[in-house]
Amino acid sequence: MPPPTPDEQTTPAESPNIMLTPARKRMGQAPLARAIKATLRPIFKLLYYTIRWIRSHKLAALLAILLIVGSVFATNYLLAGQIPFSPNTSTNTQQQSGQASSPVSSDVQDWLLALRSGDLNTMLNIQKSMSRQPDSSMYLLQFSEKYAQVKWTAISVNGASKGPDGMLDLFIEVDMTSTSTSSSSTSAATTITLWHFTTSPTGHIYTIDYVSGRSA
Repeated sequence: MPPPTPDEQTTPAESPNIMLTPARKRMGQAPLARAIKATLRPIFKLLYYTIRWIRSHKLAALLAILLIVGSVFATNYLLAGQIPFSPNTSTNTQQQSGQASSPVSSDVQDWLLALRSGDLNTMLNIQKSMSRQPDSSMYLLQFSEKYAQVKWTAISVNGASKGPDGMLDLFIEVDMTSTSTSSSSTSAATTITLWHFTTSPTGHIYTIDYVSGRSA
C-alpha cells in the first residue's frame, strides 16, 4: 500500500454537522424567580448576620431584648395605666364597653337610686321639668328601703327601643326582698317590679310609669 501524500496527511477528516439542542432553563432562571430571590436575599442575609452577631455577643443580645421588653411595658403602663396581659385588662375593657353602650341615662339612674334610698328632694328635682309628674311620695312609701321595709337586690334593663323622634323607651326591672320582722315566713318574700321610662335624646326623663309588680 503506497504511503499517504502530504495533502492527505495535513487535511483532517471532515466531521458531520451536528445540530445542538439548546439546554432548558432552570426554574431559578425565570424572571419571576429572579425577582423573588432578589427580594428575599437581603432579608435572609440580614437574618443570617443577626444570628451570627447574637451568637458572638450573647450578653449584649440579652440586654437588648430586656430593654425592648421593658420599653413595651413602660409605654403601655404610661398610656393605659396598666401592664400588658394583666388580669384586669379584659375586665376593664368589658366594663368600659358596657358603660359606653348602656342606654340608661344619668337622670334615670339618679331617680332610681333616690327612690331606693328614700330621697324625695332628689326625685322632685329630677322630675321638675316633666309635664306629667308622678306621685313620688307614694312610690317612696311602697318601694324605698327607708320606708317600705324592703331591700333592693337587682336592677336590670328588660328592653330599650328608640322612636323616630329620638325618644327612648326603657323598661327597667327592680327586684327587692322584704325585710319586715313581722313576717312568719322563714324566707324573705321577693317582689319584682317593672318601670317604664321615656327619655329625650339628651337623656332627660320625659315620663315615668310604674307598670307592674308581682311576687316571685
